[in-house]
Amino acid sequence: MPIEFLMLAAATLLALFAFVPASMARARTYGRRWVVSNRETEGLPPLPAWGARAERAHTNLVVNYPAFAAAVLLLAVTGDFDLGTAIASAVFVAARIVHMVAYIGGAFWPRTISWALGLAATIYILVIAVFI
Repeated sequence: MPIEFLMLAAATLLALFAFVPASMARARTYGRRWVVSNRETEGLPPLPAWGARAERAHTNLVVNYPAFAAAVLLLAVTGDFDLGTAIASAVFVAARIVHMVAYIGGAFWPRTISWALGLAATIYILVIAVFI
């Protein structure tokens, strides 16, 4: 199995479970009962800063994941897997993990750099799949 598919599976798992830190913040702030309720937010206090950043990190991943998935699947159609696309797919996954940790931790530069690396990796795979 190509590395790109393994990285797509890893990115999918990350996207599926990236909600956990924000849910933990909600459970701590609003109580576990709220987490399993209809989640009315009116009159509730704001999440702590790290919890709000966890929500934004999750949203950012959910926004960026489809482009990566589409790029890898287009690459699969063309069959243009090579060392560069394997590295780019691994860079995407590693960058997204760093991005989530840095975002939740409030580390601006690591967050920004990892986001840019993930975007560059996706663009690289897409260019190889479509234009080369």
